[in-house]
Amino acid sequence: MFSFNLKKYTFLLASCWFFNTHVHAQEREVILQGTYNFRDIGGYPTKNGKKIRWDKLYRSAFLTGLTTEDIEILQTRNISRVIDFRGPKEIDFAPDKLPEGVAHIVLSAGSVGDGPDDWAALALEMKSQSEAQSDQGAIKYYQNVSSFADRYKPMFEQLLSLPKDSALVFHCVGGKDRTGVAAALIEYVLGVDQKNILADYELTNKYRERYNKEVADLLVHKYGVSPQRAQTYGLAKAKFLQASFDALSKQYGSMDLFIKNGLGLDEGKIERLKSLYLY
Repeated sequence: MFSFNLKKYTFLLASCWFFNTHVHAQEREVILQGTYNFRDIGGYPTKNGKKIRWDKLYRSAFLTGLTTEDIEILQTRNISRVIDFRGPKEIDFAPDKLPEGVAHIVLSAGSVGDGPDDWAALALEMKSQSEAQSDQGAIKYYQNVSSFADRYKPMFEQLLSLPKDSALVFHCVGGKDRTGVAAALIEYVLGVDQKNILADYELTNKYRERYNKEVADLLVHKYGVSPQRAQTYGLAKAKFLQASFDALSKQYGSMDLFIKNGLGLDEGKIERLKSLYLY
């Protein structure tokens, strides 16, 4: 799957996202000046009639460019831990900027992040491939679940030990792929149905809309990609996430067996997670 030049990615991010920081209670999106796609996964209903707690679990793109005001917002939300799924080179180039005292937990299994490609290479790929061909590449990427147990098992250990009065953020670079799988696994374990899990994944398109448009404009005006093709950049499609679920079921026998044997979550731990994160 295509690997982006992080320096150009970071520059474009910094140049595109300037927002009002006011956020009402229990709105899903937390609007920050220095990043995007930062949102609460609370409120989703579960099969047993409960809902995921608000103000406990947040997903995001990377946190490199947070402003002083952004830091204050994270502090008011009692964020004590940040899980970073990026590879070492991604982190070295663009380290997170966090409130003092917040634990930065790196879970980069399978995340290399050292690809040499840039926007020109992305443009060339988009010119030479149809959207369907690009989708097949994304599906192949999502089907590679070899690192999932090593990457996400420690995440659940962090969730099990999170202090009652604090919150946690998990993120990668764009908050779509590695982060999207993480959110889906949390929601699955807590009992959210598949329809809502996939819907939350596709919400990334809403919260990345302005950023994706900036990239599309760059691809069109600087690199000559057709507007129709450029508009497909960075889209989160349910079939991508479904490909991971299907691959896990194939490898482990079922999603529930992956949860048990891959993530090490027995019934007691699952009930503990539900008691912590459902209301």
